[in-house]
Amino acid sequence: MSGGHHSRLVGSQREYFSTERLWQLSEGLPVIEVAIAQVAEFDQDCWFDGKAPTCRQVAEHARRILSADLSHPVILSASGALMDGGHRIAKAWIAGDATIRAVRFEVDPQPDYVVEDDR
Repeated sequence: MSGGHHSRLVGSQREYFSTERLWQLSEGLPVIEVAIAQVAEFDQDCWFDGKAPTCRQVAEHARRILSADLSHPVILSASGALMDGGHRIAKAWIAGDATIRAVRFEVDPQPDYVVEDDR
């Protein structure tokens, strides 16, 4: 798996989390099965920022989906929002799976940094 970041909009601010830090913080959490249909982000634009993607961008994500390692659980926030694992969810769905292995924080960690979101 390669590191990156997860961000979420909270009010007028965008919180950023290092995915490598999320992996470390979620180690030892119980692994549960979650219905893919219950992961709201699977039906949201999490990758293209509201812009129509190019064929290259779609292919880049297809490559990441194909190489996704399903042995690692996805990471959910305390509210059930996806914090890491969109490509793994896509791979599981393509394979016909209705559920995905996940870990869920009881209390969300603090973000690594926060910026004003001017959208």
